[in-house]
Amino acid sequence: MIAKELRTFARTRVLPSVERRSGRALDRKLWKKLADMGILGAPIERRYGGEGWGVEEFVEGVAILAAEGYDLGLALSVLDHVMLCSYPLQVFASEGLKKRYLPLLCRGELVGAAAVSEPGLGAEPSRMRARAERREGGYVISGEKGPVTNAPSAGAFLVVASTDPAAGKKGLSAFLVEKSDGVKVEEMELGFITTSPHGRVILDGVWVPGERLVGEEGQGHERVSRSLFLCERAAAIPVIVAYLERWHHLLVSPLVPAAVPPDVRAALAQRKVELTAYRVLGRRLLELTFGEEENGRERLELLLFFGKELAEWVESTRLLLEEARIPLEGDAARMLEDLRLLEVGKSLLDWQLQNLI
Repeated sequence: MIAKELRTFARTRVLPSVERRSGRALDRKLWKKLADMGILGAPIERRYGGEGWGVEEFVEGVAILAAEGYDLGLALSVLDHVMLCSYPLQVFASEGLKKRYLPLLCRGELVGAAAVSEPGLGAEPSRMRARAERREGGYVISGEKGPVTNAPSAGAFLVVASTDPAAGKKGLSAFLVEKSDGVKVEEMELGFITTSPHGRVILDGVWVPGERLVGEEGQGHERVSRSLFLCERAAAIPVIVAYLERWHHLLVSPLVPAAVPPDVRAALAQRKVELTAYRVLGRRLLELTFGEEENGRERLELLLFFGKELAEWVESTRLLLEEARIPLEGDAARMLEDLRLLEVGKSLLDWQLQNLI
């Protein structure tokens, strides 16, 4: 793994350009450099243009990018490009689709996105409204998706839509849809992670040839969208923990110990201990998700734990700083804004918790 090169790149190219890239489409020169270093094709097999790394190595690389570049948004765009588009294509798509699209995605010539969530509904499969009607030689897809990470810059979308509405989640299917098929994208401002472009994806009678069905009809939830959720969340957590460790370092490094009350110093030290525990548990989650060991219950419980715990860790740390009158400025303040992402993720886990119990 090219850890040293990634650290240098993050410090010299990513961090200095954060403000310039904020609120804009992906910087294609930066994106191409990430492709040249192998990060965009890291867990993809060499025969499809990738690097053949393990997912764990890929996640380590993205964590370096986030922590050393102080940029959670760019890291999220890389994660979603790979784990929500390239990786599921490698696992579920036909050989023809793999050979056609994976090399383009690995080289950064095509930006990938996953159009699964729907406005007001999230990604809950039983309520999905997007439809894919069978027509001779293909499907006509209609529906609206959003917010979709990378949408304003994407050329390829992994879209989940219903081919059999009466079957509920068992009637969902997945498709590889090109923007040139007639997909419309409206940019969205989330107010955080501004270096990761988001948008609303509108499919209004978009015709897609039958060979771009990913997997089989009716497997869009169980084999594709469910796997997307598990794999992307498992990969994202170690990246977020690395970002939190960097943020914590920025908080404490300028403090003069003698000027900080003992109870506040102890609380900040405890926060660092908790981050170390999160890092260890994050590695365990990667092992359960991408390794050979099978333990679906433990994996789900860890996902749910992190979904609640990380957001609460950030909020408790913010309140601690506020009560101690420790100001947040510069990069530390900006990074805290991006961590609002965790509150959004926390709210999406309620129905999984109910299913677990």
